[in-house]
Amino acid sequence: MAKGSCNCGEFTYEFTGEPKANVVCHCVPCLKTAGANGSTNTIIPSDRYNQLSGDIREWTRKGVSGKDLTYYNCATCGCIMYVRGLAMEGLTIVKTGTIDDAGEMGQMRPGLEIFTRSRVEWCPAMPGTEQKEIA
Repeated sequence: MAKGSCNCGEFTYEFTGEPKANVVCHCVPCLKTAGANGSTNTIIPSDRYNQLSGDIREWTRKGVSGKDLTYYNCATCGCIMYVRGLAMEGLTIVKTGTIDDAGEMGQMRPGLEIFTRSRVEWCPAMPGTEQKEIA
């Protein structure tokens, strides 16, 4: 079981089982929300995600599919905790960096990088990671 929290500690969660995928996304919205060269995500079935504490603030945008993609942030500190999208029904995209245990986080090594066309030029592809352009 993995446990995680936001920057201020108000929002906590846990999830069980193995992830369906661990993915680095280089789309422009992920570059902006992560404030980095991409966003590292752990994708799990939504029924295995359990919010333990904290209030949520959400906002929605259109994904590349044209369907809604909703971001769930800690209402106190604004940290993005997870994302759900209509194009990925039944899945929760957990922000890997919110996992509390560094050892568990280390086991969530990405196997896929997406939206690679948007990756900044000084960020090379991760060795051994499938590269895929979406849309």
